[in-house]
Order: sequence, then structure tokens, then C-alpha cells
Amino acid sequence: MSMIKQLWIATAIVALLALGGSLVVSTLSARHYLEQQLHVKNIDNANSLALSMSQLPKDPVTLELLISAQFDAGHYEYIRLTDPEGRTLIARESTAPVTEVPEWFTDMIPIDANEGIAQVQDGWNQFGTLQVRSHSRFVYRSLWDGTLSLLKWFLAGGLACGLLGSLLLKRVVGPLNDVVKQAEAMGERRFLTVREPRTRELKAVVRAMNSLADRVRSMLEEESARLDTVRREAQVDSLTGLPNREHFLAQAAAIIADENAATDGHLAVIRIPDLAAINASQGREAGDAVLRRLADAIELLRGDDERRVTGRLGGSDIALLVSGAADPASLSDEIFSAADIAVGRLVEDTGQAMPIGIAAYRRGDALSQVLAHADLALGKSAQNGDGQPVVENVDIEAHPPADRMAWGEAIGAALDAGRLTLKTFPVVQSDGSLLHLEAPARLKLADEGEWLTAGEFMPWAARSGYIARIDEAVLDRALQLLDDGPGGICINLSSDSVCDEDTVQRLAVRLRRQPAAGRRIWLDLPESAAFKHGPAFRRLCDLLKPLGCRIGLEHAGQYICRLGELHDVGLDYLKIGSAVIRGIDGNPGNQTFLRGLATISHAMGILMIAEGVASEQEASQLKSIGFDALTGPAIRLD
Repeated sequence: MSMIKQLWIATAIVALLALGGSLVVSTLSARHYLEQQLHVKNIDNANSLALSMSQLPKDPVTLELLISAQFDAGHYEYIRLTDPEGRTLIARESTAPVTEVPEWFTDMIPIDANEGIAQVQDGWNQFGTLQVRSHSRFVYRSLWDGTLSLLKWFLAGGLACGLLGSLLLKRVVGPLNDVVKQAEAMGERRFLTVREPRTRELKAVVRAMNSLADRVRSMLEEESARLDTVRREAQVDSLTGLPNREHFLAQAAAIIADENAATDGHLAVIRIPDLAAINASQGREAGDAVLRRLADAIELLRGDDERRVTGRLGGSDIALLVSGAADPASLSDEIFSAADIAVGRLVEDTGQAMPIGIAAYRRGDALSQVLAHADLALGKSAQNGDGQPVVENVDIEAHPPADRMAWGEAIGAALDAGRLTLKTFPVVQSDGSLLHLEAPARLKLADEGEWLTAGEFMPWAARSGYIARIDEAVLDRALQLLDDGPGGICINLSSDSVCDEDTVQRLAVRLRRQPAAGRRIWLDLPESAAFKHGPAFRRLCDLLKPLGCRIGLEHAGQYICRLGELHDVGLDYLKIGSAVIRGIDGNPGNQTFLRGLATISHAMGILMIAEGVASEQEASQLKSIGFDALTGPAIRLD
């Protein structure tokens, strides 16, 4: 029960007690006073009438006329004249009932005023005794009116006290509501701080809660900083700041093998010619500076494009992996221009042009084969001596250039025809039970065509403006799948949908229609959406989490050391990308990194899920590190 209701109940009880006590005291006091006044009136009227009768002749007719006149002129219950022996000589009585007040009131409060008695003389002899009693109905009316007036005032006073108390209580408990919301947020793994109230008792509570939130946030920031140091030691080249060879190759292998990624792409390798000669002639610091400048140029070329990955392959080789359909000529020009502007004049003293080799691959190709063709292209570029990039195909079929309008029409027609489906993969907890089904989208452009992965059609859908429609169709399909079996369904939302408030509102409307199903929906959001589009990401969480949805980040890895920034979001899970997971059983550096990440995540109540687990050895190692669930080629539901 709320404090406002309790206040109203308390006010009603106090008002009733006060009213009851006041009614009893005031009514009894008034009754006693009125009885005394009625008794005095009875005595005065009896003496006055007796004196008048004593002075008149004792003719019965005269006496009866006098008593009748007095009875009719006043309000009497009775007037009686009796002789000395007690026999009634004359009597007038009123039999009219009390109608001015309820009968229960007269029964509850009886009024018994003593009658007035006076002696009637006949000369020196006693003629008789006169008994006069005034009627009590007017006394009852006075008592009734007073009681009603008192009741009205008490009701008005009680209502005023209740309203005033409610206003004061709302002002007092307003900070308490903030404390309750803060405590609920902490239960949802969102560590917020609130403004301290003026009320002394609540101020101490709020200060303690804020201190706890600050300590947790500080702990997360410190652990994130320490974790970032571990990650850089394990994954980053200390000289260039790019991913080291081992981590870059793991990322490249994951992208090339990922069936949800683009169907093709390019791996470019840029080599600084005769770095040893630069070191010898200009010093090692000069050679290191050339490497850093080239690395910065290639990193700038990558930008924020998540389909591009850079790395240092070792020695003087810098690599760039571009996933997705791209024109090799355009890519070659981009890389050549960036490298030439950055270090072209710095390597002129070597007398050699800077070779650039590009290998075009298809999804599913072996990484070793891609690297071999990139090395072959690099050798040809060096042999040509002009620094122009050379492209080598890895058993790739020629494809006509894609047309955005044609793709847009095909995607729109496929959505209209309902040719969108979800392919499910189990995400299994460490005890072997099902956590949820991961359900990436598949689209068929024609009735007789093949099912395309998201990596194949989503880039074109983004260019054609179909992202929001696809995400809404995916949610509708997921809600249909929930009707077919138990467990949860995990679907992907794009960054475009996260940033589109109208799309998020439409998704929320769909989930509100099926509240039970909404609690079985898991939403995978891109890692970049949480850190690059923070306000939009928080709006989405505030809108969808109350509907029961579980929200997490997929392919996490690049920004994972900034996890402490999400202390106020209430994130439910993290899916760590396969680039970090691959070969984890033989990578002590990544083991240390993931173990620290698991510690931070569990402290925030976040589940750790590994993607792309390819072997039993990896699965065993991940469980020992502290992962809560796994998915990938080697994971099967028991």
C-alpha cells in the first residue's frame, strides 16, 4: 500500500476518533446544559401559572381555561393539576411525536428534564399541586443541528488535512521515489546517482546509495583501464598501434569464414621497401616513423567502416582487409594514394617503389590461400617496380557490377512476397542447456533463387533504404517462431534502426501486442551502436527493456574495454567476436584478457557468450575462463 493511501487511512481514523470523542463530549455537555435549562423553565412556568391560579376563583371552568390557554400558548409535554390527595383535577398532555430528528437519535440520547412543581393556594389553604413539563422536541432539534454542524466541520477539516498532508507527503517522499528508482536501477545493473534531498534521514540514504554507485563506477573504470592494457599487450602492435599479426589473422579468418558476412572481399598488403636500408642510413627511429606514418594512413583509410580491418603482418608489411563487394581498381587507387601521400617521399632514398598486393577472395576460402595470393600479388608489384597495386583472384568467379536500383527493387519485391526467413543456431549454456536460438536473417530475391545471408543483402538494403523494413520483418518472423516452440529467439538489429526513433517505436508497438512473447526476445545490437550512438542506444534500452526484452552487444571486441561506460544501461549479455575466440586454448594473452572481461561483466550482471567456437578445446577453455554460454560450429544442443 502506498504512503499516500496510508496517510488517508490514518487521517480518516484520526478524524473519526476526534469526531467521535467530540460528538460524545459535546453532545453530553449540551444535553446536560439543555436539561438544566429545561428544568429551570419548567419550574418558572409552574410557579408563574400556580401564582395566577392562586389569585383566581377556584371555579373548575376558569381553572381549565387558564391551563388550556397556557398549554396552547407554550410548548409543553403536559400540565397537570392534582388535589392534595393526588387525584387529577385538570390535565392537558401532548401526544405529538418528535419528527424533527431521526428516531434513532432520540433513542440514543434520551433527555429527561425534571418537571416543574408548584402549589396552588386557596386563601390560607392548599388547593392543589401543579405539575408542568416542557416538550423536549426542540431540545432534540438543537442537539441534532449542532451534531450535523460539528460533523460537517470535521469532514471539511479531515479532507483539508488529507489534501494538505498528501501534498506535503509527495514533497517529502519525492526524493524517496528517486531512491527507489535508483535501487531498482541497481537491480537491473544500472548504477545511477540522484540528487541529495533536504530531508536529513533521506539525505543519508541517498548519499550512501550514490556512494555505492560511484564506487562501482570507479571500480569498472579501473578494471576497464587495466583490461585495456592487457588487451593491447595481447592484440596490438606496440609500434604502429594496429592489431598485431596474430590478432589480425584471427579477425581475417573469422570474417572470411563467417557465413553472415559478405560473400567476397579483398586483402591488401603494403610493404615498405628495404626498411633495413632506411634504418641503416637514417637510424632506427626514422624507420619506425615511416612505419607509423604508413599505419596511420591505412588506419585513416579504414575509418569507422566495420567491414574494414587493419593490422601489421610483421616487419615492414601493413595489411588492410575489406569485406564486401568493392571495385578492385577503386580500392587500388585509394590505397596507392594514401600510402604515397604518407610515406612516398620518405622511401625515395631506397630507390624502390612501394609494392602493394591485393588478393580478391570469396567467402569460405582458406586464409592461407588468401595470404599466398596476396604475397604473390605483392611480389608482382615489386617486380614491376612502379608501385602500382596488383590484384590476384583466389579462385573467384567474375560478377557483374551491382546496381543499387536493381538491388532495391529485388529486395522490396522479396519483402512484399514474404521471402524472408530466419535460420536458427543454438546458444548453449555451460551446463548444456539452451539459452536461446540465434536467428540471423536470410532473404531470397526470387522464388527459385538461393537464400542470401545478411552480409550479402544488408549493404544493398542500407543503400536502398530498406533496413527499417527488414528489421521489422525480422521481429515479426521471430514472434511467429516463438509460437512454434519454447525458449527464446535472438535477432539482430542494425545501427540504422537503433538510431531511428520511429523504427524503435514501431518495434515497441509490436512487442506490446504480445507481452509474453516480448520477454522471450533477445536483441543483438552492433557493438559500435552502443559507443558511437550512445543517446540513441540508451533510448532504445529505456523503451524496450521494460517490455521484457534482453539486450546485448554482438561481435564485441573492438570497444569492449569501454564497457564501464554502459554502467547505467542495464546490458544483459555480451557476445564476444570469433576473432578473439579463435584459438583461445593456445593464446595465453587473450585468455588473460577474456578472464578479466568476464570478471567485469559478471560484476555488472552481464552474461558472457562466445561466438564462433570451432573446437572442443576452445569450448573447454572458455568455460574455465568463465563464459556463461557458447555458440559456433562445435556447439551442439544436448
